[in-house]
Amino acid sequence: MKRLGWIFFFLAIIYFIFLIRQDIIDQIDLRREAERAANKVEQAEKRGAMLRERSRRLKGDDLIEEIARTRLGLIKKGETAYKVVR
Repeated sequence: MKRLGWIFFFLAIIYFIFLIRQDIIDQIDLRREAERAANKVEQAEKRGAMLRERSRRLKGDDLIEEIARTRLGLIKKGETAYKVVR
């Protein structure tokens, strides 16, 4: 009789493990999703800070001059432009 009681006890334990198994899997998935969301938020904050800094620099003449020189090849009066041919 004692042996039968232990068998039922272990079967009940196994049954409850299978019942909560999906909850454990869902919790693990939610943690992973929360980590991914936190990483996305962090990346978005970094990009926002970079864009704010670029916007601040665009209000001044330094960045505009840098863009004009590098992308458009413009020069100031009195400067001599050299083109390197390879």
